[in-house]
Amino acid sequence: MENKINRLPLRIKAIAFAIALSTIPVILTGAIGYFVANQDITSYVIKYQESRAIATATQVSDLIFERYQEVQEIARLPILKDSRVRQATPISEQTAILDEYMENLKGYDSIAVADLKGNTILQSSGEAITDMGKQDYFQEVIKSNRVAIVPPRQSFSKPSIFAASPVVDMATGKTIAIVITRTPTAFLEAEFKETQEKLSNVSEELEKEEYHLIDGNGKFFLATEANQIGRDARSDFKSFERMQANRKISSVVDIDLIDGAKQLIAYAPIETTENMPELGWSVIIANDTQKVFAPQRKLLLALTLGVLLTAVITSAIATFLASKTTKSINRIVRAIASSSAQIAVTVEQQERIASQQVDAVDRTAITMEELGQSSRACASQAETAAFGARKALVLTEVGSKAVESTLDGMANLKQKVAAIQKQIMQLSEQTDRIGNISSLVSDLANQTNMLALNAAIEAVRAGESGKGFAVVADEIRKLADLSKESASEINILVSTIQTAINSTEMVTDEGTKTVENGVEIAKKTADAFGGVADAINQIVANSQQISLTSRNQAIAIQDIVDAVNSLNRAAQETAAGISQVKLGTEQLNQAAQNLKAVV
Repeated sequence: MENKINRLPLRIKAIAFAIALSTIPVILTGAIGYFVANQDITSYVIKYQESRAIATATQVSDLIFERYQEVQEIARLPILKDSRVRQATPISEQTAILDEYMENLKGYDSIAVADLKGNTILQSSGEAITDMGKQDYFQEVIKSNRVAIVPPRQSFSKPSIFAASPVVDMATGKTIAIVITRTPTAFLEAEFKETQEKLSNVSEELEKEEYHLIDGNGKFFLATEANQIGRDARSDFKSFERMQANRKISSVVDIDLIDGAKQLIAYAPIETTENMPELGWSVIIANDTQKVFAPQRKLLLALTLGVLLTAVITSAIATFLASKTTKSINRIVRAIASSSAQIAVTVEQQERIASQQVDAVDRTAITMEELGQSSRACASQAETAAFGARKALVLTEVGSKAVESTLDGMANLKQKVAAIQKQIMQLSEQTDRIGNISSLVSDLANQTNMLALNAAIEAVRAGESGKGFAVVADEIRKLADLSKESASEINILVSTIQTAINSTEMVTDEGTKTVENGVEIAKKTADAFGGVADAINQIVANSQQISLTSRNQAIAIQDIVDAVNSLNRAAQETAAGISQVKLGTEQLNQAAQNLKAVV
């Protein structure tokens, strides 16, 4: 990698250095700015969403506090706690008083008064509240004699918040009735929607903000999406259980267990004031992280585009300056490279001529040296040939005598082979006789067997007196069988011997013919040795003359070789000097090329 960087042109290095010098500070500044801004934006978003959760929780808490105070205020009306006023006031006027409260106080759609058994005493206009004695808030007031507020539940197909307060008789101080108010959740939802519309005017990312009101049992009783109402909050938010246990304002990035999307959720408990019943309600505000953290992505995109734009502008400026700076250097480098190239061509031509001269002289020296060696070798070979010819003449005489001995040996071998052939013929005749005797033995065994069989039959006829003769006949029959088997084996052996004799006879005939051929060849060899002896005598004379001539040539060639070696040394010194000049020229040319590549 380092070698590749070193081989880069100077102009490229200058451009790269300028780009790095300008973009690295921008990148570092942008990264630090992005980190700080990202932290600030994240902190701001979390704090803002927590403030939204607190505001929503406060809004619900204020509504509950209002319901708490207002239901007590209604319970203290003279028409309810003073029996004399109640009896003096007609029912229509009492109903009108309740209707007036409904008009002056926001959010109510019905107010009812029931006795301690749940029977309706007084009912405002509008949809009546029924089955009050069966409701849990009614029973709670009966038991505790305190105000009771419960999460929304269905009433005439619409979810509503119910508040109940005991009516205490002014004269006796005893609870004589229960006041019940009903507030549709639509009233609270309208306020939430109004707030959300205001937020959407500020930022489109906050338009999809989701609110969730959760009761003390962890169930949604009010939510942006109606299908969530009544569902367990733990089924939507896996962090809810931990937040509910801490009952503190907190935020966390959670994964929606329904659709798997990442959400920033802010939790806030809905607190109640002193003397109010503890409800355990809480609020969760949820926003999609892709939306609330969109400014961070926009900031990152802006920083990236700024760095890229800076790099492009810097690259253009650096390229212009580097090109202008290196233009003059390039002209000088090209002039040096051109001159060194011309010198290199001239020196190369001289070197090529000198090399050709050296090669020619060298080849001449080698040729003369080889010629001298050939002459010396020829003289030596001529002497060796003469000596060999003399030895061959001696060996020829020895060979002639050996051929004569071979002829005598062949004659003796021929006589011995004839004698062997005669003995084989006699052996064949004797084998034939053995075969005939074996056939007679076999026939005799057959006849003996027949006689033994007949004797056995006669012995049976003879009865008790012939039993001994029968045993003898049976033994004779067994001996006859053995004789027959032995004769068969003899016949097999005779047949095998006869086959071997026939083969031996054939080989003997071929040996006789081979001996005769060997005799003929030996005679021809003896005649050839005679002609060879004459030729070798002539070679000996010629070889002696060639050896004398070759010695004279070798002396003359050695003088020529000494002169050519002197000429070769001078040519080599000239070529070495030209090589040194060429090496210096090549170094100069390489330096010029390196300078050109760097620029």
